[in-house]
Amino acid sequence: MKKEKFRHSYSGECAPGVNYLGPVAVRNCTFSVGIFQWIPKVSGKGLKKSPVKYRIKGSTSDPQKVYDRATKLCRAFDGGWEPSAKSETVK
Repeated sequence: MKKEKFRHSYSGECAPGVNYLGPVAVRNCTFSVGIFQWIPKVSGKGLKKSPVKYRIKGSTSDPQKVYDRATKLCRAFDGGWEPSAKSETVK
């Protein structure tokens, strides 16, 4: 039986623009996104997120750098890359 390979994606709950406390003007804030793999549900109906495999942290003043790096690493994970660390900070 052929082992099916599932793709990787990223998400983050505290991304810039998502503020539950109202407008805040704070400099030097950071946020992170976690890279996970889509895996099949036990029931066999649909997919669910795996635990986070890798985390990328960066500044809220330039979130696009974090998103670009996360996209690049998702492709690397899809290609079989295995990291030596569990996280990194984008500067």
